[in-house]
Amino acid sequence: MIPFEEKFTAWVDGKLDVKELEAFEKELAAHPEARNDKDDMLRIGALLRRHSTVPRLTNPDFFNHQLMERIAAETPRTPDPAERPGFFWPLRRLVLAGGISLGLAFILYIVLIPKTPDGDRQIVKAWSEDPRISATTVYDSDQNVTVVWLDGLDYVPGSYLQK
Repeated sequence: MIPFEEKFTAWVDGKLDVKELEAFEKELAAHPEARNDKDDMLRIGALLRRHSTVPRLTNPDFFNHQLMERIAAETPRTPDPAERPGFFWPLRRLVLAGGISLGLAFILYIVLIPKTPDGDRQIVKAWSEDPRISATTVYDSDQNVTVVWLDGLDYVPGSYLQK
C-alpha cells in the first residue's frame, strides 16, 4: 500500500495513471486542504524553475568551515563506545594485576628463601639487643649447619652451651 504522501506527490507531478487518479481523487474528498496544497506546490515549483541560479560563493572553504562548526556546536556529542569506561575492564585489570603479583611473590619465595635438604624452608635471622654485639649467620649446605658468629661478646652464658 502506497502512503498518502507518495500518492499526493505523484498526483502533483501528474504521474498517476487513470485508475490510480480516480481512486486518489475519491480519497481527496476527505482532505479538502490538499487542493490548496497542490496549487502552492505548483507555484513553488514554477518559482524554483524561474529563479534556479544560486549566487556564487566567494570563499567556499570558509563557508564550509563555518557550517561544520555550527553543526558540531548544535549536535549533542555522544561518547564513542571505545571511550566510555566499562565496568568489566577495570575488574579484569584488577584480577590480572593480582594474579601477576601472586606469581611474582611465589617466585621470590622460591628463589630468596634458603632451602634445607629435607625440603623445608627456614629463615634465619639473628640480632642482639646490645649495640656493641653484632650477630652474623652463615649456612653451610655441605654440613647442613648454620653458624651464628657473635662479635663483641665477652662470654657465652651457660644456658647457651650445646649438649
